[in-house]
This record gives sequence, structure tokens and C-alpha cells, in this order.
Amino acid sequence: MEFIMFVELKDTQLYIDELINNKQYNDALANIVIGVHNSFNSEEFRHKHLYYQKFDSQMMEMSKIFQSSCQRSAQANVLIVVTELYQVGGHSRVVEDIVDEVESAIIVLTDLFWSYKKNLNHLNWILDRFKNHTVIVLQQTTLLLKCQELFNLVNRLKPGNIIYMQHHQDPIPFVGTLGYSASRKTLIHHCDHTPSLGNTLDGVAHVDFTDELAHICSEKLQREALVFPLYVSDSGLKIFPEFDQINFSVVTSGTGVKFARYGDLSLASIALRVLNFIEGNFFHIGPIDPQWLSDIRCYLAENNVNPDRFFSLGAVESLWSTILNLDAHFYIGSAPVGGIRAAVEAQGCGYPVLYFKDEANPEIMRVDSMYASEELGWATVDELIEVISDARHHHRDLSVRSRKFYQSKFSIGKFREALNCIIR
Repeated sequence: MEFIMFVELKDTQLYIDELINNKQYNDALANIVIGVHNSFNSEEFRHKHLYYQKFDSQMMEMSKIFQSSCQRSAQANVLIVVTELYQVGGHSRVVEDIVDEVESAIIVLTDLFWSYKKNLNHLNWILDRFKNHTVIVLQQTTLLLKCQELFNLVNRLKPGNIIYMQHHQDPIPFVGTLGYSASRKTLIHHCDHTPSLGNTLDGVAHVDFTDELAHICSEKLQREALVFPLYVSDSGLKIFPEFDQINFSVVTSGTGVKFARYGDLSLASIALRVLNFIEGNFFHIGPIDPQWLSDIRCYLAENNVNPDRFFSLGAVESLWSTILNLDAHFYIGSAPVGGIRAAVEAQGCGYPVLYFKDEANPEIMRVDSMYASEELGWATVDELIEVISDARHHHRDLSVRSRKFYQSKFSIGKFREALNCIIR
């Protein structure tokens, strides 16, 4: 199936053109934000489109009002422009990984939604985590003034590199920096399978996290797309004890958004079928609603499975460290929404990862390149049981393959190689 990839919102786009022609730039920016916010996760565009080409060209046009006629040579520092940061989630972790490697990194939070302005306490963990780095929050009260503030900042700091890791609908990073031509600019395309701003801009290098998405973006955008590995610090290889037949346990992880609560693919259904097959336990790592957990336990009991074999470990500081010391042999990926970073950690730890692989998914959602063993993919609970049944006979080989895969794609060496290609 062929996907158009480029979002068309003709009425909105025409209205924004009119606003720009009338120099109503703040209203134009607001309409870009609203246009993306109302469309990027809609059924019409989600998993089918990736780019807002017209909005990108309109951002480029508005950035010209901030162009400077006297720009000095860029300095060595690196500016990372993001919308917000969160204590959980891969997006924020990538920012952390970059600043840990780049001494001169400066983080700029656009605060598009004024979250930090409304509650300064939201900044506390950020200032603590990045205490050895400079963190700047844009303070102005309108979108246009934020763009001006960012442009002034860039002119003062003169960064050699600008890295964009903004939210889907945030135009501030681009309108506020594109007019400064002395920096190398790179967009890290972390918005996955939904359309986002900035991807089609000329003069901005493009980086993806998977081979599949890099191939698509290279083809559709007619430019090279680099692959940036999801690096996770090596916390050690698990030494698995031998197990006999079905006497082993499994572990999975993810917040509630990663799992289905009802239906054939529900977490309860997966746990029931797996626990009916194995003699060990089923561990879940991550926050889960207490009522949901209660429902799972009741469902297991109603189907003659001891609910005490389902362990909810809650949120943990380190997934890798937790599963390293857990009495389990296989990692089952979350479904129907996979957790790629979690899979990287599990494979680095040496776990064979049995991952959800829906063949009905569109091309832009394929992520097989992130897994060591494609034969461990499953699309239904019946297939999951078949995969477990076969994999238990090859656990040692699969474990070795997982570890080698991590070392070849996601280790610190690979991360630094890719980062050196981005920051020149």
C-alpha cells in the first residue's frame, strides 16, 4: 500500500498564507500549532503520513524576519532545542545521552505550552539532572516573542550545531533559528509514526532511529537520512541458570499506554495464556492502574490460574538492572504498542526478546531492525505461545545473539560514532 506521507490541510494552509502576507506572524504560528495538534494523531494521518511540507515552508518564510546581516563564525557549543522534557520516555533519555557525551551542550526548552511558566516546580528534576549543563527556558509570553527570544539567544551563543528534538506541533525551534546560517542544523526525527514539523526543511540534516524509517525518509525527502542508535548504558550481561522444559518465568514492561486492557491482546489475556504454558511466573515492570491490576488478578483466578504468579513490580529506576537480577528467562515485548528502548535494554542484558509484530501494520511502523531475532516476532497470543514453545529449546543461542546484537548496534561506541557524524 502506498502512502502519500505529506499532510495537506488546504484551508488552514491558505489561511496561514494570508496571515503571513498581512504580517500577522503570531497568529500564523498559532494556526500552525493548532493545525498540527488537531491532525498529527488523527485516524486520517496517523501511521500514514509523516510530513507537513507546506507548514515547513511557511516556517521558513517567517524565519526570514529574524535574519541577521552580520553573523560571526560559529562556536563549538551545541544547542539542543526541545519543547519539554519528561522523567520517563525515550525522547528525554536521548537528550540526556547526548549531553552526557557533549560537554558544551546547552539545552533550550521552548515551553510551547507554558508548562514551566505555570509551574516552576516542573523544572526541579531537570535542573537537578542537568546540574552540570546550561538549561535555558524561553520566557516570553507569545509564540512570536519566543521565536525572537530564541533568535537573540542563538546570535549571542553562536552555536556550531543546533539539534532539534521538538514536539510535533512546535514551530518555535525552526522559526527562531533558521535565520542564523552559521550553525549546522540537525533534526532528530523522534516523532515516530505520526507527522511532525521540520522534516522537509532544506539545510537541515535528518536523523532517524530505525533503518526502516531512515529508508522511507531518504526516499520520500530525497536526501540522506542517518540512523542514530538508541544507546543504553551497558549494565552487564545476565547469567541465566539452566531450566527444564517449562520451568521458567517471563518478564515484560511498559506503562498502561503500551498494553491493551481488553480484548484478545489484553495484558490479562497474554498473562493467562503464558502462565497456562509455563510453570514459572509472569513479571510486569512499570506503573499500572490499581483497578487494572485487580482485574488481571481476578481474570487469572476465574480461569484457574493462581493470581500470585502475576507479579507487578511497578516503576523502577533501571529496567536493565531490574531484569538483570530477576529470575526470568524471556522478555515479552509490550503489545499492541512496542517499547523499543526497553527491548534494547533487554537484549543488552542477554534476554531473547519476543516482540509484537503485526504484519498488518503500515510500512512506517515496521521496526524489525531493532530486534536480534526476527523469528521471535508474534502477532497473536497463539503465535506468542508457539514462539515461546520453540524458543525455550534455543535459549542459550538466542541469548548470545541478543547480547551481540546490542553490542553491534546500541553500544556506547556505536552511539559516539553516530554522534560524531551529527556534530561536526
